[in-house]
Amino acid sequence: MPTKHPQIEDEAGAVRFLRTVRIVLRYGPSARLPLASMYGAVPDKRLAFILTNALLASGEAVESSVVADRLVLLHRDLVPSVLALRMRHRGPLSAHATRALSYIEAEGTATAGDVRRLLGAVGTKRPDAADLALAELGREMLIDRGPSSTPGKGIFYLSPEGYPHRILAVAHPEIVRAARKISVADAIRAVAAAVGEVPRAKLAAMFKLCFSRAEVDAALDLSRRPSRT
Repeated sequence: MPTKHPQIEDEAGAVRFLRTVRIVLRYGPSARLPLASMYGAVPDKRLAFILTNALLASGEAVESSVVADRLVLLHRDLVPSVLALRMRHRGPLSAHATRALSYIEAEGTATAGDVRRLLGAVGTKRPDAADLALAELGREMLIDRGPSSTPGKGIFYLSPEGYPHRILAVAHPEIVRAARKISVADAIRAVAAAVGEVPRAKLAAMFKLCFSRAEVDAALDLSRRPSRT
């Protein structure tokens, strides 16, 4: 189970929390994942949403969906390692994802509603073509979501302007540059250290989009071999 942390009350506390845990579930906790969660650390969900936006706005956090098919916040220092591992497995995009990516590149940012209109998916059953295209781009770590406003009244997560999706390489060019310099073994070790003491099979399952169990074994066993003198 995730380690319990003091409840967070402000942005400074949220920053300290993320720097400590490195990976945090954006919403609620999961019994099957050994990760802390924002809703667990900040019981007031409106405040959790506000603080999440603050972390995204400052660049302290980057949202990702590559961990166990859940939305997580990654500390910025860990993102290059995760990105380096994910980039190795990128394949051809679907037609809808390709159109959505081109649109976001041209416009600089796009909401799900913008992509829905682009793909002619307005009013269709959810998850619709836009949902699937954006999810695909998120899994490939080609885009991320920036901060959104929090309505003063009503449902706190229904931002009037929607969630802005951005090109990851444009929003965080320093992360992409750093990712290109990290070896596979070093990146896996960084991820393993962030997750903490979990079975290797569990680690590989959580990051199945990034590395295999064999790669986990190779990276961690190498780090434990005595150096030659």
